[in-house]
Amino acid sequence: MPRRPPLRILAALVPLHNAEEALTFGHYLPAVRARVPPVLAPLAASITERQLLVALGAATVVPVAVVLWAERRPRSGGARWLALLVAAVLLVNVASHVAAAVVVLRGYSPGLVTALALNLPGCAWLLWRAARERWVSPGAFAALLPAAFVVHGPLLLGLIALAGR
Repeated sequence: MPRRPPLRILAALVPLHNAEEALTFGHYLPAVRARVPPVLAPLAASITERQLLVALGAATVVPVAVVLWAERRPRSGGARWLALLVAAVLLVNVASHVAAAVVVLRGYSPGLVTALALNLPGCAWLLWRAARERWVSPGAFAALLPAAFVVHGPLLLGLIALAGR
């Protein structure tokens, strides 16, 4: 069972990162609304702090559940792939935090510290190890990045929109 300890690390990264976002986003939401590019202004204006907290709750519970499921089903290729997708989504999330910090807020963005200090090295190492040990097929591994962009983009925005209902 060599995959279990790395997946446990992944299960810890998600709540740590989302806790930083939950604790800081309310303070930064007005700055995001004021500085977001005009094309995104209507979307930013419609998002409430409550929606973000509900979405963060779901974005914590679901990935941790996926990782725990993968730990309980170590022979399941689908469970392994979904756990690796969590790591890939966290890496895409790192890039989004850096972009938000540099382009939109010109400084700290909620979640930036844990994204850079924990998620970047932890997920990069996990994905490197998974590729080296062939936890999934090369084709399945190659599908992680496009799937991560779908999860972090349209799926996440949909989750935030549903949280407002």
